[in-house]
Amino acid sequence: MDELEVLRLRVQRELRARKAAEELAESRTRELFAANEALKTLNATLSEQVEVRTGELRDAAEAALAASSAKSLFLGNVSHELRTPLNAIVGYAELLGEELEQRGLADLAEDAARIIASSHHLLALVNDLLDLQKVESGQMVLQFAEIDIRATLAAVVDGLQPALRAGRNTLTVELDPAVDGLHSDELRVRQILFNLLSNAAKFTRDGKIHVRVRVEGAGLLLEVEDSGIGMSPEQLARLFTPYVQVSAELARRLGGTGLGLALTRRLCQLLGGDIDVESVPGSGSRFRVTLPRHH
Repeated sequence: MDELEVLRLRVQRELRARKAAEELAESRTRELFAANEALKTLNATLSEQVEVRTGELRDAAEAALAASSAKSLFLGNVSHELRTPLNAIVGYAELLGEELEQRGLADLAEDAARIIASSHHLLALVNDLLDLQKVESGQMVLQFAEIDIRATLAAVVDGLQPALRAGRNTLTVELDPAVDGLHSDELRVRQILFNLLSNAAKFTRDGKIHVRVRVEGAGLLLEVEDSGIGMSPEQLARLFTPYVQVSAELARRLGGTGLGLALTRRLCQLLGGDIDVESVPGSGSRFRVTLPRHH
């Protein structure tokens, strides 16, 4: 085979290779074009689905906002409608009780006292419901001022004496001498203390309740410890959830709405602090509230 023939064969091989490469490139181009068209179709489909889901989510958010507004309006109206007659019941029952006492009808005066106590209990529930609604809707207004925490705590303890006597519980108070004041909302601090102490009194019988107040860093630590029934880890996990009872059986036996402690946590956080709890079933519970001393 002469050199010309070799050259001719080489050229043929190169031409075949080039043709094969061109055919392969053309095939790949068709495949890429088809893949690109498929991606465009998929992208258009996904865009439509995203737009639909976004619209659904927007509608759901608007519906939830409307429902929340309706709930807030409803709770506000219902609370007002309940408080007005309850306040009237309390007023008339107090007048009736005084009249019965003056007439020496002690047994009937005790009945009037029961009406007053039940009315105050209902008022407390209505107020908790309204306060929680205000917190959730961002309408809670705080009034910060210097507080005499000793006087505030003494007033709360004095108001809880009937509940303490009913449960045959003893209450002790330990105040750190370093506690010299607190700049916060007195009404809400009083509410926090009342909720914690009344909760301890409710779930403790023939036991002890201990309150500690001390300075801790830049804050004030309020502890309420009781020797009551305590709670399991499962109960602790839902303790601060609004409208949820830690135990349906206890709710039937001792009462409660699941609002008090949920509201207490929200109030602590609004005041710049927080609350935590430790508890052992059968051995009692300890609530720890931390609040900043200055705002």
